[in-house]
Amino acid sequence: MKKLIALILILVITSFIVVSKDDMSLNEKIAIEKKNIPNSENKKWEYVKDRLFDGETEKVFKREGPILFSLNNASKKDSLIVNEIIQELRTVIPNKTIDYFTIFTGVSFEGALYNGYDKKYKGISLWDLVKSTTLLNFNKSSNSNILPKSQEIVNYRFPNEIGSITREIFGPLSEHDYTGIAISFDINKEISNKERKICIQYEILRTLCYINPANRFPYGNSNGVFEAPESVPEQTKFNEQDKFLLQKLYSDDFIDQFKTYMYANYPWRYASSFINKKNHEFKVWGILIGVGLLASILIFSYFQNKKYKYSYLNYSFPTFFIFIYFLNLDNIYMYLTRFNIIVSGVNGLLFQLVFSILIAILISFVLWGLEKVSFKGNESFSYQLILKVIFTFVSFLAMVVFVLVLESDRRKELFEFFFPYIFFSAGLAIGRGLLLYLNHFSESLVKEKDVELSRLKEAKAEAEVKALQSQINPHFLYNALNSIASLAHTDADKTEKMALSLSDLFRHTINRKGEKVNSVQDEVNLVSNYLEIEQIRFGDRLRFSIDVEPDLLTIEIPMFILQPLVENAIKHGISKIEGQGNIVLKINKKEDGVLISVQDNGPDFPEGLVSGHGLQTVYDLLRFSYGEKAEISWHNQPKKEISIYIATVLK
Repeated sequence: MKKLIALILILVITSFIVVSKDDMSLNEKIAIEKKNIPNSENKKWEYVKDRLFDGETEKVFKREGPILFSLNNASKKDSLIVNEIIQELRTVIPNKTIDYFTIFTGVSFEGALYNGYDKKYKGISLWDLVKSTTLLNFNKSSNSNILPKSQEIVNYRFPNEIGSITREIFGPLSEHDYTGIAISFDINKEISNKERKICIQYEILRTLCYINPANRFPYGNSNGVFEAPESVPEQTKFNEQDKFLLQKLYSDDFIDQFKTYMYANYPWRYASSFINKKNHEFKVWGILIGVGLLASILIFSYFQNKKYKYSYLNYSFPTFFIFIYFLNLDNIYMYLTRFNIIVSGVNGLLFQLVFSILIAILISFVLWGLEKVSFKGNESFSYQLILKVIFTFVSFLAMVVFVLVLESDRRKELFEFFFPYIFFSAGLAIGRGLLLYLNHFSESLVKEKDVELSRLKEAKAEAEVKALQSQINPHFLYNALNSIASLAHTDADKTEKMALSLSDLFRHTINRKGEKVNSVQDEVNLVSNYLEIEQIRFGDRLRFSIDVEPDLLTIEIPMFILQPLVENAIKHGISKIEGQGNIVLKINKKEDGVLISVQDNGPDFPEGLVSGHGLQTVYDLLRFSYGEKAEISWHNQPKKEISIYIATVLK
């Protein structure tokens, strides 16, 4: 019951977490909230988020080395403008080296290129310096013959006859790893210095980061340099949002700061996915696998040994829980990864519950029917295992096939929709097969250990029985020799007769050496020989009678189980009285067992447990041979009697 409660609790808790409380998706809620962002640092962070990140990874482009510039054919006016821009950048990004290539390396840009790419300047290879350098050409094209082949060329003209710009990117190109950049300006000399600076500054600033072309910052219209993905320098100004973006981008802990902002202002699932979608998917699958494994273990352990009166229920209940948990895991996945979709509310969950019941009835009926028809009870385990795996896969696919047949015009679309479910069905079938195999393997090990343990117990019991039997002979011999010794001085004939009888008795026992059981007939003969020996010692004082039902003479009982009872009657009964002593041995049927009793007219049994080496031997023989299916008892009324009842001898 505890496992069932745990199953239901997991289902209820996860459903409560993922269901939508209203009719809006997470993306819609975020869009509404961001429209009302105040003009604060959060708005600047949103600017950074939308302009630099693609929502897939945490990688962004920035100059890793020093930020260098090389001027080519620049007028004095252009040089002063570039100087002003560099000075302003140094105040915005104080932790970066921002300078001219010639000043940083001590050689001109073209001279360094002629020296070869393997040469280093200040410990930095020329190729890395090229990647950090922006070549600014004024009123003429770049000297492309000394640079690697251009991978991208962008040309555009300004409106109002301001001029045109050509941007060339050299070497391997990716969104996050530019190489050399050359910008050629052809600007009308008649425009003002302010307009000229805007155009040059715009191009220089845009080389410092990669602007996501798919996004346009939707939360304001500040005409920032990085606000629009397309090139519109004449409409922009280097504002506070742009400066904030560059400051954060070139800070040493930029990614950590950005993560802190995201997790503080967005739901965990959205922030994690936006920062690194692939890692987020791994996390989600880890959650799904964890919840799925926990649910699977609980379902299997609860239903493993549970048997219902109607065999169909053994299939329908587990199938219902499996399917409803599949839908629940699908809800969790959608909740954690699809932010433009509304996860079912309470009504949707009720629909899923009813849907799960109907599907469970269909799937379990197919599976139950297939196994009912296919298995007759005499098949090998391997054969059953293979068929059960196949039947499980087929049964869970029955719903898909049914839907595809009904919706033949949408078959391709539906097949893509059900494709993950097909994998789920295959995994479920393989999982069931694995669990069946492990269960069979563990049961086989337990049975094997039980057989081995039974053999060990049997061997131990046999050894202990033999040890007990070996103790009986010396014990009896000790008493017999004492009797012979007592007669030797008084009656030689009796002594001789007793010695010969003892010899016959031991000849009989030696011939039975190594055996654990004996027939009632042989045991009675042994007792008769023993009593004859004792009768020689006691003379007319001892009388005995033996009464055995004829049908019992051939059944087997443990060896030496009768003699200790008779010996106890003589030792503690007949020897204690001076008059006539009588001993009666009876062996009769009682229900399905045998009742053995020995009566004597000696003193009563003492209160409590009757002790003695001989009786202890009988106790142990019965315990090792029959366990709890044999018992020994005694009483003084109406006659003094000790008896043994063995319940299983006649079965």
